[in-house]
Amino acid sequence: METTAGALIAAVVLSLSGAAERPLVLVVESAGNVVAVHADGKRVRLAAGREPALSPDGNWLAFVRDGDVWVVRLPDGSPRRVAAGSAPAWAPDGRLAYAAADGVRIGGRLVAPAASEPAWSRDGRLAVVTEAGIVVGGQVAVPGGRSPAFARDGRLAYVLGDGVHVDGLRVSPGGRDPAWDPSGRLTVATAVGVLVDGAPIRGTRAGDRAPAWGRPPEPHANDLLPDLDQRAPTGVTIARSGGRYRLGFTSATDNVGPGVLWVRGRRPSMRSYEMRADQLVEQRGGGVRVVRGVGRIRFVSDAPHHHWHFMRFQQFELRRRSDFQLLARDRKTGFCFADHYGLARHRVSAFRGPRFLGDCGQWLTGLRSVEMGTSPGYTDRYPAHFHGQNVDLTGIPPGVYVLVHRANPQGAIREIRYDNNAASVRLRLSWRRGVPSVRLLRVCERSERC
Repeated sequence: METTAGALIAAVVLSLSGAAERPLVLVVESAGNVVAVHADGKRVRLAAGREPALSPDGNWLAFVRDGDVWVVRLPDGSPRRVAAGSAPAWAPDGRLAYAAADGVRIGGRLVAPAASEPAWSRDGRLAVVTEAGIVVGGQVAVPGGRSPAFARDGRLAYVLGDGVHVDGLRVSPGGRDPAWDPSGRLTVATAVGVLVDGAPIRGTRAGDRAPAWGRPPEPHANDLLPDLDQRAPTGVTIARSGGRYRLGFTSATDNVGPGVLWVRGRRPSMRSYEMRADQLVEQRGGGVRVVRGVGRIRFVSDAPHHHWHFMRFQQFELRRRSDFQLLARDRKTGFCFADHYGLARHRVSAFRGPRFLGDCGQWLTGLRSVEMGTSPGYTDRYPAHFHGQNVDLTGIPPGVYVLVHRANPQGAIREIRYDNNAASVRLRLSWRRGVPSVRLLRVCERSERC
């Protein structure tokens, strides 16, 4: 069965009343990404993030990214930020709890000061972790315990000491991150991968954690989707602007899929500052499917270009090599998709030449709609320092860093796959007499952690 991008995001949909023949799909945190592990063992990156949590009705996925809790409506929504926090957990009635700096909050309201790691039972009881251990209903239920997880029948799994326990009995020495699948099987993360009722799950790896379960709906089997393959940064250079030093870089994203990346922007009137961006997905045999709200389009005046830009198509990050801590982000003003660079023509089975040769409405600030796109075999490429393609080095100490480039960082654009959306370079930053310099150490075309 062909896997489509719509099905990948939808793979985390929890449908306890769904058809029994649909296999369960495991969703885990893996090296800073939310990854779906399909029944055949295939792994597909869904989004940059960690700590995935599924809503009871299967309509929402929550996760953590860069210290913030995000949610996305499944299968076709765009992620939105909720608040600063971690450990999202859905209540049976659909409310979202999370751990903030001052304790556990629900809908922004503080309900458990100085607590963390919320978890809900099926009957609506809230468990949290405090210095005393796991607290349920205001009472310490497990002294010293952490990572609570309720089964549908009320059993409580948790981490205590060096393993996972269930109602006082240790069931998984060395395990962590307990969870329950819809049928009541216990799932734990271990040093060798994820286990369910003690048996290894095909396709999981060492380092996988925070398991959650779902059932995929039927995919859009006729979609001709793009495949955005991010190239590693090139042309890394430093420039001084306004008394600040900025690290610039050339970015390039290939479309190596069978389908075009086709985006249409619309706004109801000229009073609206932005256009809503919809993705048009061509179908095998003819026809087009519209995926609404995959992004935003704005008019950008940034010499020498003055036209409509799709916002946040790429994201550029400077991270510390030792712990992958985010230190700086780009000021990129957006992208105008067009078939100007056929740099990936050798990577597609059928290169048909350019299709999108427009200028994204250059100078036309009064447009109510605009179309742009990238055909198979073409590359969206922008040079260093162009339209904010740089990160500010002010205050960044000398050391070894990773410069990460991500395509489609929110995962809103539908693609065939998402595991090739990030690439990076490792570099050494030095300062001498207040002037920075960089030396390239390594290029990683297939990894964000160079």
